Amino acid sequence: MIGESLSRGFVAMFIALVLLAGCGGGQRERADTWQYPVRLGDSRARVHELLGAASRSTLDLEEYPASGVTVWFDTENRVTKPNFAGEASAVYASASFDPIISEQQLLFGLTGHTDEAGFKRVLGVPARESQERSASVRELRCVWKKDGYLVDALFLVAKRNHEGKTFPKGTLLWFEVFRGL
Repeated sequence: MIGESLSRGFVAMFIALVLLAGCGGGQRERADTWQYPVRLGDSRARVHELLGAASRSTLDLEEYPASGVTVWFDTENRVTKPNFAGEASAVYASASFDPIISEQQLLFGLTGHTDEAGFKRVLGVPARESQERSASVRELRCVWKKDGYLVDALFLVAKRNHEGKTFPKGTLLWFEVFRGL
């Protein structure tokens, strides 16, 4: 009788642990999708806690060049989207924002060093793809929808030289992420 009771207790505990592990596994998988410390919906105070003082701050955004990120806020001072500088961001860098490209993964393993082919390998075929043109620059803009996120990225469509450095076709200029169904 005591043996049966212990056995039943053990089985019940084992089932509870399996169920908890199953729930935790799902949460871990979802948490692993978003890897950057600053999260959508975080308060401006939380961003300051994580990234320190911004080099430039407005009502809508704050720039953190040492982290290679610009963070956008809504009217309630909550993060609506982070914008990550890519390797080719130097092409458009200014004295006020000359970012250090982050090695930190944002989501799905993407970083500021991931190129167009890497984005397409990770995210699949873009929901929208268009050529962006100005007087002298042509870029490819790709937008993906995945797992409740919208990923908007801009890549070079041709090799580009800037200050003695060559950026190959497909090099990332920037990417940003926000919620999108």
